[in-house]
Amino acid sequence: MNTLIIYIVASIISLGFFYTAFIVFLRGEPLFRFNRIYLLSALLLSYLIPLITLLPDSFSILNEYAPGTGFINAITLSPVVISATANKLPSFTGFLGYIYLLGMIYFAFRLIIRLLNIYKLRRNGKISDESSILWSQANIPPFSFFRTMYLPASLKDTVHLNEVIRHEQIHINSFHSFDIVFTQVMQIVCWVNPFIPLIEKSLREIHEFEADKAVIHAGTDPVTYTKILFAQDKTALAVVLGNNFNYSLVKRRLTMFYKKNTRFARLKAIVVLPLAICIVMIYAIGCKQSANKSSETTVASEAPAQTATAVQPDGSVPPPPPPPPPTTKASGEIAPPPPPPPPPPPPPSKSNSKSTKEEAVYTTVENFPQFPGGDEARVKYLVENVKYPEIAMKQEMQGTVYVSFVVEKDGSITNTKVVKRITNTKEIGAAANSLDAEAFRVVSSMPKWKPGTDKGKPVRVQFNMPIQFKLK
Repeated sequence: MNTLIIYIVASIISLGFFYTAFIVFLRGEPLFRFNRIYLLSALLLSYLIPLITLLPDSFSILNEYAPGTGFINAITLSPVVISATANKLPSFTGFLGYIYLLGMIYFAFRLIIRLLNIYKLRRNGKISDESSILWSQANIPPFSFFRTMYLPASLKDTVHLNEVIRHEQIHINSFHSFDIVFTQVMQIVCWVNPFIPLIEKSLREIHEFEADKAVIHAGTDPVTYTKILFAQDKTALAVVLGNNFNYSLVKRRLTMFYKKNTRFARLKAIVVLPLAICIVMIYAIGCKQSANKSSETTVASEAPAQTATAVQPDGSVPPPPPPPPPTTKASGEIAPPPPPPPPPPPPPSKSNSKSTKEEAVYTTVENFPQFPGGDEARVKYLVENVKYPEIAMKQEMQGTVYVSFVVEKDGSITNTKVVKRITNTKEIGAAANSLDAEAFRVVSSMPKWKPGTDKGKPVRVQFNMPIQFKLK
């Protein structure tokens, strides 16, 4: 959950970087098509770059077997899930999750209401036979939504009807409605991001600038078109998904009529987007390092020092540290010593410590070893014998532990090792260590398997067994 919160914050700040660069360098330039692409790309990249940086495990399961993690190249059995119910009240992060879900429901409901308003206009209006124009008796401003333009019936007999239709046709041909719906959907998913409404507002402005310039270039007199803009200076609050003929931007729209595209503007367009992407990537990498450092600090601070006994990769367990000497109070009395640490995980059995270096270990054989009763019996054995450690449940620690072991010629289990832990931090922590120790304990104490054979002879075979600890 901490990583998810960091990801959301990183996405908000990343979109802030992109939007600030747009306001400073691009907003005043008549690069309408590029500015539209820039804003849509910013909306996607601000969530994609932190996602790739902070959550790489979501893209490839190969990260579980990355080199340098101590994972042994051996046969990997099907994972066994050990579930438990956390015996505690919902955490603060869980409460935030419910708040986030309520926000998504609210914005989704708002989008549905807006779509229903357009549907109501469509149902009560009349579509012209020769074009995709819907004439409405309601007092609405001219607007378009995807392939249909919605015009008030009072506009039929006006002298500037052709200019209005030409303006809305530009919106339709340029698929401007896609931008609006896309930003609305993004606001449902990421409603806590305050820059998404600003991106939508800027996109609406660009849509109007683009349509205005196209109408002027088509031969419409600028003075006449200016009068049309002032005549249509009204908004409809109910129709907020459409591309309105006027978006209360008359002053800026008039300025953009005559603004020319310069070489300096094109140079800024070439430089700004790559530069903004580089800044966001550097920031996302910094967030990843901060998240890793935070997880290390959290595990180390939550784990009592006297219980942080780590299972070594070779299966051995270091002795617990000696208790500190008794301290003397100011009154001269000797204070009682602190309570002894809990017992360390069980040491490896004699079979585990047996040296079999002279024998080769196979990872591929003709007949693989089998757990007594088959693989279903193996899963049942682990589910019944693995106990979710109490300290791990209290600290909501969950994840997958990979344990490697060798099935000997007589079916006994040796060389049990924890080869991949839930966390790879230097300060392992008591909660994560307890899961490692429990997985090691149960795997090393498994009953004898039916040994594997190769070319008719029993051989030693190595396995990796993933055990997933999961809280409900």
